[in-house]
Amino acid sequence: MTSNKSNNETNPAADPPPPSELTTIGLSLLGTFVAARCLAVVSRLATALAAPVMGFYLFSTCPTSDSFDGKRELKRVLRGDKLPEDHPDKPKGFFEKTLAKVSAAIEGEAAALAGCKVEIMDLWGIIKIASIQHPITKTAYFWLGAVNKWRFIMAKDLPKGERSKTE
Repeated sequence: MTSNKSNNETNPAADPPPPSELTTIGLSLLGTFVAARCLAVVSRLATALAAPVMGFYLFSTCPTSDSFDGKRELKRVLRGDKLPEDHPDKPKGFFEKTLAKVSAAIEGEAAALAGCKVEIMDLWGIIKIASIQHPITKTAYFWLGAVNKWRFIMAKDLPKGERSKTE
């Protein structure tokens, strides 16, 4: 019996915590659970209210299809205006910028004469996606129209099947 008593005294972790500590831990866990559930409900409510407001904002600021000038936007992309400042292909000096402008103007006019294909896809009046298929370089360029602006997204080479359709 004395050996058991000495084991309990040397190993305090074997003793259960007093009832007041259990109550405090239980109430803390319950309070945390209730707070998490309240935050989840508030988050869902905010999302449910913000989604229609954002949709209406995008709908009211969607640019018209007539505002997309394909030749002008294509020239901007070809002369490197949409490239980041640290990109190696971005013209840096005066002569490089002038040469890029001239070559972009010539290539843009050649694409227009060759019959580049401009398509604008309207997605429920919220955003628009414009694409230009360049018949000479066999490249497709894409823009996103939202919040009263057209933003260049990307350029990609057309697959072999698409190349024959543009010719």
